[in-house]
Amino acid sequence: MAEFVRKVTIGFKEVHGGQSNPECTHVILTKEEYKELVERISKAERETEEARYIAERNVQDEKRRVRERIDEVEAIFVQKEIEQKKLLDAERKECELQRGLNKNLLRIARERANADRKLRPKKEHTGYVVVTSMEKEHRYKDIDDGHLKHVILWETVLETPYIVRLEEPEVKNLTQELFHENGEWIILRIGINAKYEGGYADMVGNNGWKEHVQYNVMVDRRLKANYRTGYWEIIFLHTKPLSSVPMDMMPRMQ
Repeated sequence: MAEFVRKVTIGFKEVHGGQSNPECTHVILTKEEYKELVERISKAERETEEARYIAERNVQDEKRRVRERIDEVEAIFVQKEIEQKKLLDAERKECELQRGLNKNLLRIARERANADRKLRPKKEHTGYVVVTSMEKEHRYKDIDDGHLKHVILWETVLETPYIVRLEEPEVKNLTQELFHENGEWIILRIGINAKYEGGYADMVGNNGWKEHVQYNVMVDRRLKANYRTGYWEIIFLHTKPLSSVPMDMMPRMQ
């Protein structure tokens, strides 16, 4: 059994009250008690070290699992991205092929329409010809005062190279080429050098209108399917007469 003692001049002297006595400076153990204490300490140290090792290993294992899961998710996203890119590339190629086919079909259709109408040269001709152009009194409501007014405009009919079997939305889209064919307006050849998407009343109600009075402005554009000739026509108003119409844009006069 452990003895609680204090250091004296020669040796040790037991103190009363055990370790609670403030004079206690040493504890004397038997060899067996010391051995048992050392073993307990060693066991506690080993258990503490094992617990720390297991905790660290668990943390590392969890980090590895998380990293593996992140890598799996990233790999899935990369694969999805590759698949999506392949799909987009395939769709892009298909669209380019379709556009090429459509362009060729439209070119062939235009050449046939030009040949049918005796327009020369059939491969280079735009396919647009002036059918009529005449003065027309146009009535409109003034935006500022609400009064009815009238103005002399010009109404022109252009025959397109597109057959009436084509649907109106497609023809409307195709005839945009009048304003951006090879970087130069086709319509410019007959003196139309500006356009306004709305009506005449809206245009003159625009504050900046007076700055553009020198232009021959196209307004009130609309399509007409002429089943007698078999071709779509564009009918529009414009603010000034046409310029001299080129011979190749006059119907069947080449």
